[in-house]
Amino acid sequence: MDQHSIVYRIIDNEKDFDPSFVNNPGKLQYQILISDMDFEMANQAVSDYYAAGFEIPEDYYLYDYSDAELKEILFKRDEWNEFDYEAAKKILQERGQNVSEQELQRLHQARLDSLKNEYENPEEVGNYIIVGYILAVTGCILSLAWGLLLLASYGIAIAILTLRKQLPNGERIYYFKESDRKYGTRILWISIVFTIFWTVFIFAIKN
Repeated sequence: MDQHSIVYRIIDNEKDFDPSFVNNPGKLQYQILISDMDFEMANQAVSDYYAAGFEIPEDYYLYDYSDAELKEILFKRDEWNEFDYEAAKKILQERGQNVSEQELQRLHQARLDSLKNEYENPEEVGNYIIVGYILAVTGCILSLAWGLLLLASYGIAIAILTLRKQLPNGERIYYFKESDRKYGTRILWISIVFTIFWTVFIFAIKN
């Protein structure tokens, strides 16, 4: 970091001390905080560090991966540690499949576009929205059995509207697509309307 003039701050998680760390230094964890603008430079610095003459153990598990699986690691770099990323490149080179810097940049951009425009689990997102609609209509009644359900649809709506995620380049974007955030607004308004409706209805029955 210092060699690349990247401003950073190291956080030692000492407050979460675990006695087992004494005999297992590998468990010690640190956090390095950097500016969003320095993410790309920091990633390149780490990549350069591992690419500078590192050796892969002969029995390393990535040798059992197919070429397609190794290329998947290059595509989903954010899901792997830097050693495995560099190891995947090196193993492909050993197999006669050199991946150019231009191709790596193309994969990097394709991954960013994928994370921006696609869900990792679209079915789960769809189910989450459906549950939000159901609880928006029935939450007030169901809360008679379990009070917290009254707030569930509001929580889902707010999550859909405000939840963000961080991309590998440091950019923060909304987790839900703009079209799906409209569902969040609808769920919020339906929750308000049906909360008022069921409150008035239950009050009228009791009186």
